[in-house]
Amino acid sequence: MYTVRDAKDIEVFKLVEISETVLKESPTYTHLAFDKEKSANYIYSAIMKHDGWFLRVIADENNEIVGGLLGCMETTVFGPDKIAYDVTIMMEIEHRGRCVRQLVQVVQEFKQWGIDNGAKLIKLGVSSGINIEKASMFFEHMGFERIGAMHGYKVGE
Repeated sequence: MYTVRDAKDIEVFKLVEISETVLKESPTYTHLAFDKEKSANYIYSAIMKHDGWFLRVIADENNEIVGGLLGCMETTVFGPDKIAYDVTIMMEIEHRGRCVRQLVQVVQEFKQWGIDNGAKLIKLGVSSGINIEKASMFFEHMGFERIGAMHGYKVGE
């Protein structure tokens, strides 16, 4: 059985490990360098609930983290309104599709966090290139609407 909970500071490196695994799987990001220390600093800020950061994790029956949602909130570059967005939704491969109910809970909590903290727009996206259509259908099921498209150009390839 899976549960949703806050991460503990001692679990930062487990989350870094999951993030690195997802990055290596990603056709979009696999050619980019991964800095464990930089990743750990961002995740630690979220664990400590520093302003503008959101993190909820999904744990398995042994209370081990198998995934989670890291999000943040910023003002727009063109005005004072806030936008909440996911930095990453990470999930160990073997647990994908097995903890959907918990992922629904995490997304609902993220949406409520955005509302409670004054966001005028809350965004979820898939830039990793992993399960794009499944993720889009899930987001739409959660009440999010498709608002655009993302395109990339890999330099040096």
